[in-house]
Amino acid sequence: MEPPPPPDPDDTCSLDELVARLRELRVWAGPSEREVHRRVARARRARGVAEKPSYDTVHRCFQPGRTRLNGDLVAEIAQVLGADGARWRRAHARVVGEATEAAVVTVLGAPPADLTTFTGRSGELRTLLTEPAAEVSVIEGMAGVGKTTLAVHAAHRLRRQGRVDAVLWVDLRGYAPGTTPADPAAVLDGFLRLLGMSPDRIRLLDLPGRVREFRARLAGRRALVGLDNAISAEQVRPLLPGPDASACLALVTSRRRIAGLPGARRLPLEAFTPGESMELLRRATDSGQVDDDPETAGRIAASVGHLPLALGVVAGRIRRGGSAWALADHLERLTDHRARLMSDDGVEPALRLSYEHLSPAQRRLFRLLSLHPGPAVDAYAAAALTGDDDLAAARDGLDALFLASLLRQPDRDRYEFHDLVRVYAASRSHDEDPARARRASYSRLLDHHRHAASLAMDHFAPYERRRRPPVIAPGTPVPEQAGWEDATAWLDAERAGLIATAVHAAGHPTEHDRPDHCGHMSVILSRYLGIGGHYREAEALHTHGARTAPDPGTRGWALAGLATTHWRLGRHPETADALRQALAAFREADDLAGQGWALGNLGHVHRHLGEDDVARTCFEDAGAVALALADGGVEAAPRGVMYEPLGRYPETYAAAEEAVTMGEHVLALAHALGDRVSEAGVLGSLGSVHREAGDHPEALDQLGQALVIVREIGNRFAEVDVLVELGATLREAGEPDEARQRCEEAAALAARLGDRYQQARALDGIARCHALLDDPANARARWEDAHRLFTELGAPEADDVAARL
Repeated sequence: MEPPPPPDPDDTCSLDELVARLRELRVWAGPSEREVHRRVARARRARGVAEKPSYDTVHRCFQPGRTRLNGDLVAEIAQVLGADGARWRRAHARVVGEATEAAVVTVLGAPPADLTTFTGRSGELRTLLTEPAAEVSVIEGMAGVGKTTLAVHAAHRLRRQGRVDAVLWVDLRGYAPGTTPADPAAVLDGFLRLLGMSPDRIRLLDLPGRVREFRARLAGRRALVGLDNAISAEQVRPLLPGPDASACLALVTSRRRIAGLPGARRLPLEAFTPGESMELLRRATDSGQVDDDPETAGRIAASVGHLPLALGVVAGRIRRGGSAWALADHLERLTDHRARLMSDDGVEPALRLSYEHLSPAQRRLFRLLSLHPGPAVDAYAAAALTGDDDLAAARDGLDALFLASLLRQPDRDRYEFHDLVRVYAASRSHDEDPARARRASYSRLLDHHRHAASLAMDHFAPYERRRRPPVIAPGTPVPEQAGWEDATAWLDAERAGLIATAVHAAGHPTEHDRPDHCGHMSVILSRYLGIGGHYREAEALHTHGARTAPDPGTRGWALAGLATTHWRLGRHPETADALRQALAAFREADDLAGQGWALGNLGHVHRHLGEDDVARTCFEDAGAVALALADGGVEAAPRGVMYEPLGRYPETYAAAEEAVTMGEHVLALAHALGDRVSEAGVLGSLGSVHREAGDHPEALDQLGQALVIVREIGNRFAEVDVLVELGATLREAGEPDEARQRCEEAAALAARLGDRYQQARALDGIARCHALLDDPANARARWEDAHRLFTELGAPEADDVAARL
C-alpha cells in the first residue's frame, strides 16, 4: 500500500490556512519542530549559507495568527519535510498577494454622489426612512437591480433629515471582477482614522481590538455605516456599529442573502415594476418621447427585463440619439441584439446597443478603461490609457460615457464602472484590441503613475530625489502641484489607485510585461506611506515590490521600506529579517550607501532588543562603509540616518574624537560634491556628538548650519529633528527659554507633518524646559502628552518619560 501524498498547499486562501497546512505536513512527515529546525540549519550549511534561523523563527512558522511569513523559510521547511519547496513558495506568494490586495481599501466620510434621476423604490424607501429603525438593513438582489443606487439615495435622504451626524462608507468589493474582497481589518483602519484615531494607535490593535475601538467611538453618535457590495457575514460582522451604538444605522448591500446577522432587516430587491421603468425612462431621457409612445417605451423596458442598470444604459442611448431616432428604432435594435446574443439577459443587449452608437474614440476609451485596476479614474489616467496629450479630449470622452450611463461619477472629476459594465468593457477590449495595443495602453498608465507620483514626491520629500528611480515623462498630461500641500492632497486622493495598479502589475508580470513597476513605486512612495501611517498599504506595496524588483538595488530599497513598516508595526524580529535581506541585496548591487543605511538601522533594532554587542558591531560596520564612501569620493555620500548613532549613542565609539574625525571626513566630501542632503545630515549628527561631549558652542554652530540647509532644501522632517536637537543643546547650555521655543517649533511642525515620534520628542523637550523654568504643572502636562504618544508608538522612550512623571 502506497503512503499518502504530502498535504497540498495549492488551495489555501490565507496565511492561517497555509500555516495549518504546514502543520499537517510536519505531522505527515513525522519530525518534531526541533528536528525541523536542525534539518533547515543542515540544509543551509550544505548550501554554504552561513546564517541559520533561530528555533523561535522556525517555531513561529507553525503558529496560527501570523500576519507575515518568510516565503523562503516556508519553502525550506517544506523541502526538508519531503515536499516540493518551490510549490510551497508559489502558494505563499499567491496567499500573500491576495492578503495584501485585500488590505488596499478606500473608505469615504460621505456617501457617493446621488443620482439626480433616482426613481421608484417607494416601498423600500418608506421602510428605510419612516418605519421604526433597524440597526442593520441588508439590501439584497441580483447584479444590476439597483442595490447601491438605493443605498446611496437613502443615505443622502437620512442626512438631509438630520437622522445621522456622520457617514462612513466603503465598497467591500465582494463581487468586483479581478479583485480581492476588502479585508475588514483594513476597512476598520480607514473608519477609525475618519473617527479621529491616530494611525500609530490603530497599528497596535488586532481585528478584535479595532472592532472594540470602532464600536466605542460610535457609542452615543448617530452615524450611518454604508457597507456596499458585501460577500459574507464574516466580512460584514466586524464592521457593524454594535449594541452600544443603538442610534447608529448600517446599510449593507449584497448579491446574495447574508445569513448570520441577528436582528438585521432584509430588503430583497426585484426588477422595477413597469410603472417604475417608465418613470425612469421618462426622467432619464428628459424628452417627450416616452409620453408620446408609451407602448413602445414599455416594450423597451420589458426587453431589458426592467433592470435599472440596463434601463439607465438604454435611457442614455435614447438621450444621445435625440429626435433622429424614434423609440421604435431603439426597440428594433435592442430586439435584434438580443436575438443574436440568444440571451435572456437584458443588460448585455443594452450595453451593446449603447456601445455601438459611441464614436470610435469613445469606444476605444470605454474598452481601455477596463484595463485600469484601481477603484476610479480621472481624466489624466484616461489620457494615459489612450495615449492622448489633450486633457480636454479625455474629459469630454469620460463625460460622454457618463451621459451614456456607461460610467458612474462617485465624486467630482472621478469616474468608475459598475461591475457588470466593467466585465462587458473588458470583453470588448479582449475581442477588439490586439494584445500589443493593450500592453502598450497599460504600460502608458504605469508610466503615468510613476511620473506623476515621482513629481508629487519631489514636493513631498525633495531631499530624497536622488534615491528615487529615474522616470521618463510619458508624453501625456500630469496634474500640476504647487507645493507640499498640493502634493499631499494628490497622493491622498490617488493612493488606492496607485497601489492597486502596482500590486496588479506585480501579480501579472508576464501579461503586462512590466515586472519593474511595483518595485519602483515601492521606492517612490515609501516616505509618503510611512509618514502617513498607511502601514497596510505600505506592506502590500513593499512586499510585492521586493518580490518583483528588476534589480538588487531596487529590491534592497523595497525591503528597506518593508523593514520600516515592520518596525512601525512593532514587529521587531521581522524588521531585523527584512533589514538583513536588504543588506544582502545592497551588497549584491554594490550599493554602499544602502549597506550603510541597512547596517545603521540594524544597529537601532538590536539596540532596542537589548543586544548591545551586536548593535555596536552594526554601527561600527556602518561607520566603515561611510569611510569607504568618503575615501572613494563616491557621489552617493551616506545620509544622516547612518550618522545618527554617532550623536545619539556615543557609547558605540571609544571616544567622541573618533566620531568627529569620521564625520568631518565625510562632511568635506559632501560639501565638495555639493550634496546638501548629506551635508545637512552630517552637520546635524556632528552637532549631536559635540552636545554629548559638552561642547555646546560647537554643537550650536553645526546644528544651526544644518537648520539653514534643511530649510533651504525643503526637508521638513529633518527640520523637526534638528530643532529638537537644538532645543536639547540650548537646554543643556543653560538657555531653557530659547530651548523651549525651538522645541515648540518642532512640535508644531511635527504635528502638521504627522510625524508623531518627533512630536513626542519635542513635547518631552518642552516639558524638560518647563521643569527648569519652575513650571511643574506645564511640565507634567507636556510629559503626559509625550508619554501617550511614545506609548502608542511602542517606543522605548515611553519608559524614560514615565520615570520623569
